[in-house]
Amino acid sequence: MPGHDHDHAPAYVGDDPAYRRALWAVIAINGIMFIVELSAGITAKSMALQADALDFLGDSVTYALSLFVLAKPPMWRANAALFKGISLAVLGLWVLGSTIWR
Repeated sequence: MPGHDHDHAPAYVGDDPAYRRALWAVIAINGIMFIVELSAGITAKSMALQADALDFLGDSVTYALSLFVLAKPPMWRANAALFKGISLAVLGLWVLGSTIWR
């Protein structure tokens, strides 16, 4: 229809400072929780706490990678997503293997 306004979402540009600050905060929180839970897991000899600590580490790395590719072309972001999925699968297999070993 001529003259009809469509409500289109803005194009993704990846340079929103508020989003970058939020990612930095999440990276810091996950990094701190990794240290806390890893220490507690080692002290308590708890594989569950150590596995959860690894999850926090994985999240920190994942968010850092997201921050790095935020303003990159879509192919970079797609490859980063694939890498994140593979790395989480590897961590999961490591936790499973460690648990079976114990």
